[in-house]
Amino acid sequence: MKRTLFFILIVTGLMVALLATIHTNPSSGTVNVGQNIGARIDCLEYVNANMFWGDGTLTGGQDSDFYSTYRYHAYKNPGTFTMHFRRYPVSTPICPQDEYRTVTIVEHRYITVTPAKPNVGQPLTFTAVNFQTANNITWDMGDGTTYANRGSVILHIFKKGGNFTVRAFDWNGDTKTTPVSFAVTLTRGISFSPALPRVDQAVDILASGFQSDAIDWNFGDGTPLVTYSTAVSHRYQNPGVFTITAKEHGLVDVAPASKSITILPENRSLALSATEARPDEPVTFTALNFRGPQVLWDFGDGSIASAPGSAAALGRRAGVSGPTTITHVYKRPGNYTISARDENGASAKVFQAALRVIGVCDQVNVEIAEITLDNGKYYKVVPKKSKNIRAQLRMKMRGTGIVTGYWMVDGQPYQFFNETVYQGQIRTILTPEVPGLPVFDPGMHTVTVQLTRPAGEVVFPLLRYFVLPYENEIVVLSPRDGAVIKEDEVASFSWESALGGSYYQVAFANSLFPLLRSDAELEWRDCPERLRYTPDAETWGSIRRNSWTYWKVRAMDSGRSIVAESGIQEVKIIVPGAKIGIRKITDMDGREIASGGAATRAEQVLIHGSLTYPAEAEYLIVRVYAGAAMVDQLLFRDLKKDEVRLFETSVPNAGRESRIVFEVLKSSSPSMLVGYEELTLKKE
Repeated sequence: MKRTLFFILIVTGLMVALLATIHTNPSSGTVNVGQNIGARIDCLEYVNANMFWGDGTLTGGQDSDFYSTYRYHAYKNPGTFTMHFRRYPVSTPICPQDEYRTVTIVEHRYITVTPAKPNVGQPLTFTAVNFQTANNITWDMGDGTTYANRGSVILHIFKKGGNFTVRAFDWNGDTKTTPVSFAVTLTRGISFSPALPRVDQAVDILASGFQSDAIDWNFGDGTPLVTYSTAVSHRYQNPGVFTITAKEHGLVDVAPASKSITILPENRSLALSATEARPDEPVTFTALNFRGPQVLWDFGDGSIASAPGSAAALGRRAGVSGPTTITHVYKRPGNYTISARDENGASAKVFQAALRVIGVCDQVNVEIAEITLDNGKYYKVVPKKSKNIRAQLRMKMRGTGIVTGYWMVDGQPYQFFNETVYQGQIRTILTPEVPGLPVFDPGMHTVTVQLTRPAGEVVFPLLRYFVLPYENEIVVLSPRDGAVIKEDEVASFSWESALGGSYYQVAFANSLFPLLRSDAELEWRDCPERLRYTPDAETWGSIRRNSWTYWKVRAMDSGRSIVAESGIQEVKIIVPGAKIGIRKITDMDGREIASGGAATRAEQVLIHGSLTYPAEAEYLIVRVYAGAAMVDQLLFRDLKKDEVRLFETSVPNAGRESRIVFEVLKSSSPSMLVGYEELTLKKE
């Protein structure tokens, strides 16, 4: 509420003699409290004189001190005042002994309050505007509270409802001056904290300004009506929007007060460092997003935890309280259920996870297995004598035991391996760095794996790597390998200079093998900028949309002989259509995180986004990736043209920098990529 008082300076005078009068400066207009107003006379006699300003103060001197020179005075209070100039004792017809003039001083100071419609128990901010001593004000809040020697902004909480007059004294808090007043009306209201609670989180609710301390509470979630005091705590077991109502118990003719509350979905969970372990192997349990520092744990084996940071290290038995991250060692094989309750057991909700502890056995079987080159692909181009190539086997086994086999190069056994693998764990086996894969013979080579134990169970595909006939390799700078580019954002292809390279050419292909074999029908395009190629409109338009395009660059010396090539890169150009908008980013407790690369300590963040599509669509799919891993998939049905659909997705904030990718797919046969967006998260 903001109130401003306006008054107009009224200056009147009484001319006692023909030439005798008091002149003021300003002579007309508005004169505010605290503003200097000057007075002088136009008669001169060398006698003693006083100027009485009409507010109890005076200025003394000789007549000559006031002649043609203004003496200034600031009024501390608004009102109408009569100036009185008196000579001692001489009086003449021209210069009478007494002269008078009337001035009106107006109020320009005022007080504001935020919020404008306050409730009892709510913090209120009062601001004194245009005060003369803004750093030294005495505040009388009207409820018995006084703040002395305070600044122009104060915070105050009214604990009861009613009408109150807040008064602020200016002039170094002088309570003898007229204060500036402000009327505050406090109504019945309901407040709660935290502002954005989640499922099963304790919500502290307060009824303020009520006539009674016995309140009938209805929390709006179907739980029975209860009668408690003005301060209660409640836990909502489902997400949604609910209406809290409160009324004085026994007062029939009093309407209830109400307050809407939004309960966010559950975000707590239980994470295990492994779902399968061996006896005596430490397993770490983490209570993610739990609200209290202590958790009530039950490891399911009735034993005492023993690792650092565990229940035993704290001198506690399993099944009692411990930190949110705790380590435990199981002594015997078996299936165990781990349970955790938040807030040291105050929360009734139980979070559980399963763990299997297994022993070593002779029989192992492949559950999942794949082989790739070290670039994550099934192909790679390397220069002659390169040391930058390895193949890798990733597998997950059923059972714990020994796996043996051969790396096969060009159809012949090349390297033997013998590895111990464990049930449920993903194991990676790499070809040795020394000696590495054969890279002396230019041309195409193949790599695969043949298992001898377990034998004959899996047939692996062939990986291909191409050895160039020269030792130089061109390092590509942009775009990154596997980039997705919108059609209206023409990409610039760039690379580093190669030793001996004077001219550079770039080639594009719709499939991999023409570039691998350097087929004669490839169209090599000259690069006038040497280390950069920006396609013209015709070239950019000739590249296929919504499918992978392969490209590489080669360097030639002054005689136009090839001296180096790059690896084969992939790029996909899409016709976007769908648009992804990032509305805001918050942590899992609802605290907003500034966009544009701002850092946060949160392990998990919530992205609030929007999806629009320029046509009708039966359904669209939004896939969310954190790095290379897909972390969420959202389905939108029956979209209208240009309709804005809102969504929320939770993504991990791992490492110092995380790349979050949104892909929009229009489901057809096959699915078509119609939207793409990226953002970067940074972790403090």
